Amino acid sequence: MFRFLKYVIQLILSPRHGWKDLQDSNPDPEELLSQGLYPLLGIAAATEFLGLIYERHVTLAVVLMRAIGDFGAYFVSVFIARLIFELYLGRVTADKPDMRRVNTMTVCGLGMMVLFQIITNCLPWNLVLLKFLPFYVVPVLYMAIPYIGISRNCELRFTGIASGAIVGVPLVIYYLLYLLIQ
Repeated sequence: MFRFLKYVIQLILSPRHGWKDLQDSNPDPEELLSQGLYPLLGIAAATEFLGLIYERHVTLAVVLMRAIGDFGAYFVSVFIARLIFELYLGRVTADKPDMRRVNTMTVCGLGMMVLFQIITNCLPWNLVLLKFLPFYVVPVLYMAIPYIGISRNCELRFTGIASGAIVGVPLVIYYLLYLLIQ
């Protein structure tokens, strides 16, 4: 898990060098998923229970549903993002896309999203600025263009596809579940 966190934090702090490091080390995306993202999802779900301390009139049932919503939204997003990339990524790459790298990008991008969710859950304030943290993932995904091997003049389409799959899908699922809870 610590290796996964190292990659995610490196992508947050220096995206260009982070993608180059991922390219050089070529980690197994399934290992990053099972030993990195899934435990991070568990931590994100556990941090929802801090709402029992921070919020006055919240019940255990609401916090439990929020925790399940956190875990479920990002868990399902892994598979939806993989499907989106399998369907549309071939249209913007020069050659057939390397699915190992695409899956690594998916896991690391969702890892950043989950890390931002953990930060939001841990802070007792409801700051509007924290709601915009997931949009930082978009420029990080843009920096993955050389890593994935995107064709010239297809950079914007790739950024749209990647942003929709890695940022948009989890946010839509999360807020739909959150609306159902309220």
